[in-house]
Amino acid sequence: MSGISSYFGGKFLPAATNTRDRTSPSGSGINSGATADPLSHLRFVLETLPGSRKYVFTPATRAEILSELYDAFWGPYAHLFLPNSNSSLPLHATLSEVQVSLGFSGAGKEEPVPGRPCGHIFKKGESCFRCKDCALDDSCVLCSRCFHATDHSDHNVSFFIAQQSGGCCDCGDAEAWRLTLACPLHPPINNPNDDPSFNPLPVPLSAKAAQKAVSDNVPPVSNYPYRISVPPDLRSAMHRTVGYALDFLLDTLDYSPDEPLVPENEADLRLQPSADPMMKDQYCVIVWNDDKHSYDELMRILGNLANRPREETFLIAHNLDENGREVVDMNTNVTRLLEVAKAITKIDLAVTIRRAYDTFREQIVGVIIEWLLDLTRSRIGTDTLMLREVLAAELMSPRKRENTQVSMQHILPDISSPTRLDVLFLYHTKLWKKPRLSMKEIYASVISLSKEHKIAVAGHYANVYHWVIDAYLLVDREAETSIKYFALQLFTVPSVALHIVTVHKLITRLLTIITAFFTNQIIDRHIVHQPSPNVPLDVDSFPFKSKRFMPVFSDLRYLCHTNPVQELIAHNREFLVGFVKTCQLFMCVNPNKRAATSHVEYETDAWISVFNVTLSLSRVIKVYGEAFSRATTAELVTAINTVVHHILMVCTRVDDRLDKSKFPPVEFHEVEFGTIPYQIIKFDVLDGWVSFHHSLHWLLAELFKHVELLNEEKLAEVGMTSLRDVLMKHASVQAVLTIIDFPLRVLAMIAQIRTGLWVRNGFAIRGQLLHYRDYMLRELCYDQDLFILQTSLIVLDPNTVLISILDRFSLMTYFSGTNTSSSPNAAFATPEIPHPHLLHPVYDANQLSSMVEEVLYVLITILSEPGNAGKISLPLSIRRELIHALAMGPCSFTDLVKRVSERLVEDVSFEKVLKSVSTFRPPEGTTEIGMYELKDEMYDEVNPFFYHYTKNRREEVENILMTRLRKRVQATGTGGYGKGNDPVIVPKPFGLTEGPYAIVPSIFESEVLMQIIFYAIYNVLLLTDPAGSPPPSGEAILDQALHLVMLGLVEREELLSQLSVVKTFEDQKTLVDVLCVLETHDKFKAYRGRTDWILGTIQRHVPDEVNHKRQPPGMTDASLSGDAAEDAKKKAAKARKEAIMQQMKAQQASFAINFDSGEDGLDGDEDEEMEDAEGEGAEEHLSYGTCIVCQEDLNASRPFGMLGLVQPSRLIRRHPDTQHTYLNDVLHMPLSMDRSPPPSSSSSTSLNSSPGNQFPPLNADALDAKALASPNFEGFPSAYTRFGLHASVCSHMMHKDCFQSYTASIRQRHRTQATRNHPESIPRKEYICPLCKSLGNVVLPVAPPSTVPLSTVPFPDWIRAAGINILKSKPDHQLEVLQMRTGTGEFAFWSAQDPGYANAVRSLEKWESMETIKMLDTVISVSRSFSQQTRHLRDRPEPDVGERGAGLYLPEELVGYTLAGIEIAQRGIDASAADGAGGSGSTGNALLVDNIPEAQYRMIRGLLTCLTRWAGMHFQQRPDEGRDAIRLAIIKRLLPEWSRSSLTSFSYPLLLRDPLTILIEAAAVAPDMLNHVLVLTYYACLARTVIGLVYILNKTRAHNVAPVTQRAHQDLFGNIRTFFISIVRHSPVFESTATAILDSFGEARVEKLLYALTLPFLRRAAILCRAVVPSAFPTVSQSTHISEYARLLQFLRIPPLADISKHDILQNALSSWSAHYGHSQASTQINCGITLDYPTVYRLARLPLVLDTLFGPQDKALVCPRCDTVPNDAAICLICGITCCMQSHCCNDVDYGERGECNMHTRECGGTVGLYFLVKRSALLYINSGNGSFAPSPYLDAHGEVDMSMRRGRRQFLHQPRWEEVRKIWLTHGIPTVIARKLESTMDAGGWETL
Repeated sequence: MSGISSYFGGKFLPAATNTRDRTSPSGSGINSGATADPLSHLRFVLETLPGSRKYVFTPATRAEILSELYDAFWGPYAHLFLPNSNSSLPLHATLSEVQVSLGFSGAGKEEPVPGRPCGHIFKKGESCFRCKDCALDDSCVLCSRCFHATDHSDHNVSFFIAQQSGGCCDCGDAEAWRLTLACPLHPPINNPNDDPSFNPLPVPLSAKAAQKAVSDNVPPVSNYPYRISVPPDLRSAMHRTVGYALDFLLDTLDYSPDEPLVPENEADLRLQPSADPMMKDQYCVIVWNDDKHSYDELMRILGNLANRPREETFLIAHNLDENGREVVDMNTNVTRLLEVAKAITKIDLAVTIRRAYDTFREQIVGVIIEWLLDLTRSRIGTDTLMLREVLAAELMSPRKRENTQVSMQHILPDISSPTRLDVLFLYHTKLWKKPRLSMKEIYASVISLSKEHKIAVAGHYANVYHWVIDAYLLVDREAETSIKYFALQLFTVPSVALHIVTVHKLITRLLTIITAFFTNQIIDRHIVHQPSPNVPLDVDSFPFKSKRFMPVFSDLRYLCHTNPVQELIAHNREFLVGFVKTCQLFMCVNPNKRAATSHVEYETDAWISVFNVTLSLSRVIKVYGEAFSRATTAELVTAINTVVHHILMVCTRVDDRLDKSKFPPVEFHEVEFGTIPYQIIKFDVLDGWVSFHHSLHWLLAELFKHVELLNEEKLAEVGMTSLRDVLMKHASVQAVLTIIDFPLRVLAMIAQIRTGLWVRNGFAIRGQLLHYRDYMLRELCYDQDLFILQTSLIVLDPNTVLISILDRFSLMTYFSGTNTSSSPNAAFATPEIPHPHLLHPVYDANQLSSMVEEVLYVLITILSEPGNAGKISLPLSIRRELIHALAMGPCSFTDLVKRVSERLVEDVSFEKVLKSVSTFRPPEGTTEIGMYELKDEMYDEVNPFFYHYTKNRREEVENILMTRLRKRVQATGTGGYGKGNDPVIVPKPFGLTEGPYAIVPSIFESEVLMQIIFYAIYNVLLLTDPAGSPPPSGEAILDQALHLVMLGLVEREELLSQLSVVKTFEDQKTLVDVLCVLETHDKFKAYRGRTDWILGTIQRHVPDEVNHKRQPPGMTDASLSGDAAEDAKKKAAKARKEAIMQQMKAQQASFAINFDSGEDGLDGDEDEEMEDAEGEGAEEHLSYGTCIVCQEDLNASRPFGMLGLVQPSRLIRRHPDTQHTYLNDVLHMPLSMDRSPPPSSSSSTSLNSSPGNQFPPLNADALDAKALASPNFEGFPSAYTRFGLHASVCSHMMHKDCFQSYTASIRQRHRTQATRNHPESIPRKEYICPLCKSLGNVVLPVAPPSTVPLSTVPFPDWIRAAGINILKSKPDHQLEVLQMRTGTGEFAFWSAQDPGYANAVRSLEKWESMETIKMLDTVISVSRSFSQQTRHLRDRPEPDVGERGAGLYLPEELVGYTLAGIEIAQRGIDASAADGAGGSGSTGNALLVDNIPEAQYRMIRGLLTCLTRWAGMHFQQRPDEGRDAIRLAIIKRLLPEWSRSSLTSFSYPLLLRDPLTILIEAAAVAPDMLNHVLVLTYYACLARTVIGLVYILNKTRAHNVAPVTQRAHQDLFGNIRTFFISIVRHSPVFESTATAILDSFGEARVEKLLYALTLPFLRRAAILCRAVVPSAFPTVSQSTHISEYARLLQFLRIPPLADISKHDILQNALSSWSAHYGHSQASTQINCGITLDYPTVYRLARLPLVLDTLFGPQDKALVCPRCDTVPNDAAICLICGITCCMQSHCCNDVDYGERGECNMHTRECGGTVGLYFLVKRSALLYINSGNGSFAPSPYLDAHGEVDMSMRRGRRQFLHQPRWEEVRKIWLTHGIPTVIARKLESTMDAGGWETL
């Protein structure tokens, strides 16, 4: 153990702090030395610590308490807990941490134990998975380890992040899963009977049986294979220590307050109960945590009140957030403390003032709880269960001694001998955040021991459940950490639920709590245990407004949903009776009455609270009703009668539940309809009170749904024949009418609301209707009421039910007619009012038609809806709902679930059914989402009158179905009905052949229904003829009436056919009569197909009657004339159309003639002028479109420019010289970068890696297994990036004077909107493009392509001529002064900080207009600003500030950098000449240059123009503006004869410069020699690449680099070895190194590297040449099989290296350049001074394909390197892969405006821009110069939808198009514009972080 001691060093507790070596103080009564009882010493220490520590709790105090606890716990047996008995725990360390770190007895590597559950306790931020297919309910979850170890292919998996600790993994628990998981980590036992924890309780029917099933003392887990023998004295010591710790905890909490309150005065403060025996006036102010206040707010108030420094207030705020409370002040000045406390409470922050003694003891309690939690994570030897068993035994034991001042009998009067666990549950509200969560973890670890432990803990929890709910509902201010939520882990376990329901009567107690709470029977913040049953509800009281009641209903639902409890409910009537009494409480709550004359003055929002209660209650009703599927028929009949009895008790006002002032007694009256009298209830919905809430009716509807128990065969067993007998045995017809009338009133009311009759009731009534029929409540409320009405049709006389419906809808008169003798309207018919039955005393014409439509809709539903009547299975119900939801068209998953009830969506079969009926269209574009489309064959199952459709949706679906039918008819030639008629959608039959509801179709034989159908059609025809058009809703009424007829014919074809010609109504007309009129009516041609089908069907049974009344087509003059008229109309319309077309053609021809003559009539000299312009000054007349401000032409008459942005960048990557993986990437890169790369299996961030490019990607989890193995997500190290300036344009242009006016308006906006976070920064000279909202800061001049032809002199002759010209030239002293003193050959006037620029501008005379100078000045001023701030990022030799040539060298670090950026963004993209600017040819012949937009070429020319004019400003006296002098200087730099002379200024080797920069210089001043300079710079690039390669390969092992079998580019490079040696031969060190590299790596690999590293130069040179002289570099036809390298050499006309033997001049040049470099100091060591650009496709950091992969091994994947912790909210830098802390206070920059770590890291990585993926928020973060913006995540869930913050919990997969769009934004430097556009679109006054 000495090795361990030395390892921990000084962190161990010193010997003096080891209690076994200490002597106790004299007089303490404790033996001294080694014989001291550790427990007694612990007791002494804990009692005396407050005073000895002067009430100041420090980390050292915590360490001492832990040491005392451990010593008392293990005594002399430390060797059973630690490797060596002489060792002790490190300072501040816990036992479990040390055991895991040392691997003590297998700690951290637990072996699978058959039959043992996982029990892993989730920590905050940890991932947990839920599989609907496997889990028994939604509470069953898996940890990441168990989830990935089991197979969940094609399962419905959800993924969540634990928001707090306490939950546990259910893997291995047989009661949690409906399927066997087969987890290899937690295998099942071979024989369940051998499992000691497998003790399933049967389903008892009495409480006594369940009481016997659980013993009083929970035995330890037996047959555990890793048990160890423990000495009795150790076991005793462990029990006594844990017991004492728990007693100390309870003794302390006895005096703690239940809720944080501040005393009103000093007297109240001193009267607080305290455990301090001295009662010292030393007090502490304690602040309690909440989620409403920020760190900054608390720090500010503490700083102001207590004058604390910022560091101290930050520490307080951090501790408060972590622990849940913190002491902010301790003092004896009580007045001062009260002032501080009251000041803090003003911001609604909870504060308490307690004696310092009590506060210190509470802090000790926090350490004790931490220690107890540590015990649950620790082991004794190999035994991981014993310590938890000890803790469980002590928890379930009574306290050793009672507190004399606090009586448990008073607190828990119903419990005779409460255990410690009972009191701990009760005292949970007295704890604060961290101890609360720790206690929940302790409880979770105890219940995972065995089922017996789980049942025992549940029993104790049930004992105090009432008080737990009291505290949760009324006291607890931290509800999210309440022990109430521990119920979820207990109540969902079947065996536990059975025990606590039978033994502890928990359902009864829950119902009592609900009753007492909602009747507001609360005394002293406690719910009355035995409430009075007759207290009325008050919906405006506190209970209804509280939102905490929902979990109480959830607890009840969890309990009742378990199988054993379902059995109890079904077989024990008392459970139903108790629940019915609770439902009775909410019957007819919050009724509404129509405001008929005036608007409601005050619209209360109480209805929202009531609907929240209704939603919770109705879910429980659903579960209760489902339980009776397990009942017998006798039990179900009893249950139905019980519910009916209680409904009648309420509805008849027997129990005084209803408000008698609003609900009068039920009254019946007689009405006559069709000569027959009916006795129905008298009630007017227009004038009475109606409530939406009828909970007992909903329960009754649930009972009626068990049709399998109510068929004739089953009912015969109990002496009944039908469902009618069930009800009529104990209730009369009037009683049943009373029952159905209340739901009927609701249906009538919602019809009136939809019609507009309740508008004066305001939004409240409309909101109630929307909720009532909303998809969340529809199945629980609206559907239930309809089903009750449907049931009444088979229980009562259907005619009576139909009459009741008409009466409740106030439509009796409408359907009675005028001339029938029985009609009440016959006497009122007059010539002025011939049809009084069509008038209504309240409804106007529109409202009357709408109400008729509503009532017909109800009739169709109850006569045709078989869902509930047939009790179709859940999968079939889901199928039906999905088919009808998708029939309206494709929709996303989120929209789809809003059309289906919540219960169906949550079912395990939902997504499987969805896949079977629909086709998933995965998202393809960057803004698309996944869509589900109904399969073609499923449309045959669509019913346009589906009862969940609204009117609009029904019409929409009908149109879709008719369109499909027409196409089918056209395709097959069948399906139409009659000439020219549309096809007919024939309704489907009811489909029930057995069960009580099989007789529903017989209702179509009803004469009342026939009369309703007749008058529905007749009245529409009656109103149409005089008006000439259909009445309001007339077409909808006909739709529904005809649908009813068709339904009747489908169900009762023969009987309805005979009835339709026999039964007469108005004027002795029959239904066939009105159908015949409708068939031939001109206004209703759309219905001819349906009437034809109906009459044809009737005709089959009564042919003579129908033939007599029907007018067959073609038999009458009227019909003939009608057809002829119709044909004539068609012909006339066609003739009119042709005439109009001829007229339009004539007008167009006339216009063209006039236009041409006008052109010819212009000045005849115009053509000559145009020709002159083309010859002399075409540029003056060249237009570039219009100015986006003034809309005038952009031409040479006024200066104009392109709007552009110059921004600092660190995009370009240098090739790292330390990691071989990057070399392998280069060796594996494709030969052509202008072609899309082939599918690669090496990158999991590409969808190409998954077969078929499917989404979600296949084998995503397997591919991600490799992702986290790489460090930093394979991000590119920021140390290997090159700084520069990148220019971009938005393609829009503006006059310079317009630009000045526009920028002035921006400054004015900043002044007027001073508080806004603007998208642009005026100090940075930024602006927003007024058209596209792109960010800009410069205006670039616009220049056409150069018209100067390239030199046609052969390259050798040109070299010789250039040398001669140099020899002939005279020394140019002016130019020599303007060249850098560093000897690089660079020019001072092209430097950003050159002091000569200002002098040159001031000395300008008539060189150019000042407007153009101002454009150039925007570029130089922005560049100068960036140059001054970034000197530390540049390693190029520069003159000092103030000297000529200081700062950024713009040809290299602006123009060259921009060119490189454009080229990099094009890597891996297919070249297409069609999309490019210039060139021609097919895609196969296209080059990179054909992909570049013209705007970018124009920008490059604009930058070169800036270089040209900056140079010309210094040579304004010369006619050529110094171009010849600069040309000669460039040639001198390149030609070998002048490069090494000590007399020249070129002492800097050419190979140390970037050759592209020299090419850019030549393009700016001498584009004519571009082709020759191009050859020289290419070979210079080859030579410097060789030197850079030697440097890189010298640091790399050859065996780590991917092999290349043979050379592939001999035609391009020739003899590689010879070329290499020729370059390095001038330096012996380099030569020997290069030889060794060639020998070890081989020529093939070296050749491939040379190819890859020089290809970027050719690509950039090609872009430059095409921009400058596009006509000289056209795209020519080339073979599609040759590489891009060869194609570019041919395009640029550069001789390949293989032909260098033919070019002596190039050999001499290479030799001279190499010699110059070899003799320089740069080659004295193998540190060449040359860095090569990274040549492959740039990738962002590699995110895993599956998002939840990031939440697995947190300590490996997501660790912030700055604070070395796992961030609470991690942000991954997508550029370098580093993890940062998002919006945390652990990593922020005090010097940078308290910016967080993302901003800090951005400065180190991306410069001014940052790109982050926010893991827990599942979102992107863009940052630019302190501003930022959030963007949608590149991850989509399996349904192709974005899930911001993972609210929906579905697994998310990387979507390649979105991910590629993010990469494109980054590569094209588009982040500033993305942010600017987001900020521009919002009036952001709170900072972009709030958006």
